[in-house]
Amino acid sequence: MPDEELAREVQELKKALEAMRASFEVVSKMAQAYLRLLNVYAEYGGLSIDVVIPEIKHDPIAREIVKILFDLRRANVSQITRELKGRRGKASRNTVRVKLEELERLGVVRKLPAERGKVYALSKDVVKRWLELIGMPIRFEQTNDY
Repeated sequence: MPDEELAREVQELKKALEAMRASFEVVSKMAQAYLRLLNVYAEYGGLSIDVVIPEIKHDPIAREIVKILFDLRRANVSQITRELKGRRGKASRNTVRVKLEELERLGVVRKLPAERGKVYALSKDVVKRWLELIGMPIRFEQTNDY
C-alpha cells in the first residue's frame, strides 16, 4: 500500500512540475517580447507602424490610413475618409482612394468584396509582422478578423 501511495504522490509532483515548466515558458516568452520591444523603442525612438512598413515612413496620410484599418479592421473608402477627417481635420475620397491603391500595390492592404461594394483590410502579412514585433503569439487559423 505505501508503494502505491508513493507512486501516486510522485505522479502528482510530476504534473505540478510540468505545469510550472509550462508557466515558466510563457513568462520567458513574455520577457523576450518585452526586451524586443525595448530594443525596437531604443533603435527607432518609438513603436510605430512604419517600423513594420518602412515604405510608408514619409507618408503621413498612408500611415494614418493603416492605423485606421488597424482600428476598424475593415472599411470602405467613405468610412476611411470620415475617420481620416476626424483625425487630421481634412480628407478627400480621391486622396484616400489613391493612397489605398498605393498601399494595395505595396501589399499593405487588400481589397475585399462586401455587401455594398468593396472594403479594405490590412494584409495578413502586415498584421502578422506587427504582432510578431510586439510579441503577440496569435495564429491566423484562430481568427477570421483579418
